[in-house]
Amino acid sequence: MISKEKYDALYKAMIRERKSRKEAERIIEEKSAEIFFVNEKLKKVNQDLEIRIEERTKDIEDSRQKLIVAKRIAEEATKAKSDFLSSMTHELRTPLNGVIGLTDLILDEDVNDKVKDMLSNIKFSATHLADVINEILDFSKIEAGKITFEKVQFNLPDILKVLYKNLSITAKQKGLKLFLDIDDEVPELLQGDVVKLNQIINNLVGNALKFTEKGHVKVSCGLESKNRKDNRVTVYFEIQDTGIGIKKEKLESVFDSFTQSDSSIGRTYGGTGLGLTITKNFIELQGGKIGVTSTYGKGSTFYFSLPLVFISQKESRKKETKQRVYEALDLKVLVADDMAINQLVVGQILQKWGVEVDLVSSGQEALSLLDKHEYDLVLMDMQMPEMSGCDATRIIRTDSRFQAVKDIPVIAFTANAFENSKREVYEAGMNGFVTKPVNPIHLYETLSNFRKSS
Repeated sequence: MISKEKYDALYKAMIRERKSRKEAERIIEEKSAEIFFVNEKLKKVNQDLEIRIEERTKDIEDSRQKLIVAKRIAEEATKAKSDFLSSMTHELRTPLNGVIGLTDLILDEDVNDKVKDMLSNIKFSATHLADVINEILDFSKIEAGKITFEKVQFNLPDILKVLYKNLSITAKQKGLKLFLDIDDEVPELLQGDVVKLNQIINNLVGNALKFTEKGHVKVSCGLESKNRKDNRVTVYFEIQDTGIGIKKEKLESVFDSFTQSDSSIGRTYGGTGLGLTITKNFIELQGGKIGVTSTYGKGSTFYFSLPLVFISQKESRKKETKQRVYEALDLKVLVADDMAINQLVVGQILQKWGVEVDLVSSGQEALSLLDKHEYDLVLMDMQMPEMSGCDATRIIRTDSRFQAVKDIPVIAFTANAFENSKREVYEAGMNGFVTKPVNPIHLYETLSNFRKSS
């Protein structure tokens, strides 16, 4: 028998267990209800989230499609702009090539000083127009991020003296004094992009002369720093004038595109408003710096520094002993150009160098002569009626009829200097290009290089 004490204890324990179980069931029921409620809320949140994700995905896809359309429109606009500039460049450079080329040819003749002076003025004006065209091209290249810089050796003092001589004509015509001061510390032989440097200095000095009515313009060149370990130098240039000056509030925007310090300046002095923008980009993209100080009504000082590579004195003296010799070119060249003026200019230049020349007006005519005669080289205009220079070159390279001459050097003779046109030149199988207006030195060097390689 269980004693009453044990029975009571067991009974109380059972009662407590029953109460605990009921309490546990109640808590479980409450928690289950809470969990159910939370699950329902989570379901609703998930549903809302899925809807929002779906909507967001749709928005992203819509945005992506809009971006694709916008990108296509931008690319089409860029191509249209490039095609327009390419076409306009060709149309403008082609007659300029005739004007500058014929002027050079006449200047080489025995003419009196008065005629020579008038011809020099004609060439100066035509060259100025060519510079304006180049500014537009350079700005387009800078915008597209496709500007490149060459590394060639040049004699800086000689370059500055030639510029001084050429710009002295403008200074004299305006009754201004032009000074050139080159510090003795400046190395003579340097390496860099001499064409861009010429443009920079021409632009700054040209502006100084243009905006100065009386007084002087002074060009100074000095050595800012020199590192013999890596043959690097930083050359400092300063162009100071006594011209109209720039208002203080306009100094910060003077290098902006299509900007001039006063709206009346464009009407009075002309200009595209691109020169200083291009100059600044040319300098900064080569690691240099440019700045300006000015007092309105009294004059301005533009200054810039440019890192370059210097060549040792030994190499410099060795370089100085070499003189350019224009030897006769024993070549037979076929020139294909639809413009009679270009044929006349190029034909006479080539004949001066002893080159035997045949002239045709289309790619089809060029193919016809190549099939009948032997030539050392072809100068081929890119844009011609009936058949372009590129199309004619592709036929020369691939058509079995021209197997015997498929490797003949073909040089593009073009007024178009855009990167896509240069790419087209090489994709067509051409070996190089000469731009219009034709530079006789560049043309001679190009022909000489292909003469050596042939």
